[in-house]
Amino acid sequence: MKSLKTDIIRLLFITVGSLLMGLATNGVLVPNKLLSGGVSGIAMILYFLYDINISLVIVTVNIPLFILGAFFLKRSFLAYSLFGMLMLSFWIEVTTSFTIPMDSELSVAVVGGILNGIGIGIIFRADASSGGIDILAKIVNKYFSISMASVGLMINAIILGIGVVFFGIDIAVLTLSTMFVASCVTNFAVDGVNQKRTIFIITDEEHYEQISNDLLEDLHRGVTIIPAIGAYTHQNKYILYTNIGIRELAKVKSIVLSNDKHAFVTVSAVAQVIGHGKGFITASSVEQIPLKSKANKSSNNSKNMSSDKDKTSK
Repeated sequence: MKSLKTDIIRLLFITVGSLLMGLATNGVLVPNKLLSGGVSGIAMILYFLYDINISLVIVTVNIPLFILGAFFLKRSFLAYSLFGMLMLSFWIEVTTSFTIPMDSELSVAVVGGILNGIGIGIIFRADASSGGIDILAKIVNKYFSISMASVGLMINAIILGIGVVFFGIDIAVLTLSTMFVASCVTNFAVDGVNQKRTIFIITDEEHYEQISNDLLEDLHRGVTIIPAIGAYTHQNKYILYTNIGIRELAKVKSIVLSNDKHAFVTVSAVAQVIGHGKGFITASSVEQIPLKSKANKSSNNSKNMSSDKDKTSK
């Protein structure tokens, strides 16, 4: 029952997100001859140049991408992404006559970016996508650790280059502005205000226990204590390592400085925190790369050893 409820919520998120993307496409981007990113951007180029139906191109281009994804990605992700792609195509068809009248180019960039960004962010929150380059980017990210944003940026750069050639520099710059706004809004929609920070606190023997206890009790965050030695003073030090939400940063600073005014603190932004903790990504939700079993590795090693022995004996 709980699983069914979760599936319904995810499908609802995808439906709403794709609706907003459809409204952004027909209401803002197409009337102003702006381009979107990914497959939608390719579809818009073909629409502006040859009057080819945008939804038809989106579905057609996505077919080989989904076939490729079937070999590398989780079936659940692909299923929800397929639903997202079909819903996006559906909403683009349904909202064809919908437009948002605007005279200012700034309004066009901001409104188009906000609608697109919220839509994409809502779909990402459902652990899905609208298909397209998101599937390709996820494969590259999974096997080569290249961020999805970097893959998308490279493909979108090509789309912008085509836009410059066929539609002029002004349209390309305005498209870039819209993409930038959409990217910022997407990040906010996915992470909200609770972005993560990694904290390293270097303190002495007198204060480390009290600081770590205060962090545990006041923030309910795990703390790792690492013994260290100062290279200059050769005194015993302790490094306290923890991950927190950005809204907890001020509290951490207050705890540290109220106990040790000479503590050394570094704060780093992190993209993801995987493990048990408030607001962290659970290990079970991470898609893993299939590895060779230990049995296969050991058998291969034994074969290599035996072949080496044979060579030696000869």
